[in-house]
Amino acid sequence: MPIAVSAIVRPSRIHRFLTIGAGLSLFAAACAVGFFAPQAFQGSLFQAVLLGGAGATLMHAGSRKAKTHRIDISGTGDVVLTVQQGLRKPGVASTPENGDRAAGVALMPGSVVWPFLMLLRFRDDTARTHVLPLWRDSLGPADWRLLVVAVLTIGRRGGHNAGCEKSR
Repeated sequence: MPIAVSAIVRPSRIHRFLTIGAGLSLFAAACAVGFFAPQAFQGSLFQAVLLGGAGATLMHAGSRKAKTHRIDISGTGDVVLTVQQGLRKPGVASTPENGDRAAGVALMPGSVVWPFLMLLRFRDDTARTHVLPLWRDSLGPADWRLLVVAVLTIGRRGGHNAGCEKSR
């Protein structure tokens, strides 16, 4: 069964909202520890600084400009992940001159597919592992279904570099 899929993955609003929300909650915890109940915590100033720093880091990460990815899966199960730096008109090739970086990657065991989120673990040519969270609002409904089928098919084929599990 051929599983060729090509999908553009837009930045997720859900992911951004959750990241900024987690940062705000850490920042609120820092205020609670540092200002409202410092006597209840040992080393409260140190804890407040750590919590505030973690919260600020998450809020900064959620407010940065997110990258658009393109996932190309061939009929044989080869995966190419492209990080698109700028959006172009359709029909313009993806080249390094356009600011795009494409890499052949392998789907690793431990990738998970849920009804609302896919966590895809990839290994690139330099043996580094990357995790790409794909929220349902990042793709259209048809592209989501095709990508789920392709990822699960690659995972079920087995082998040393493929693996995916479906959770309910």
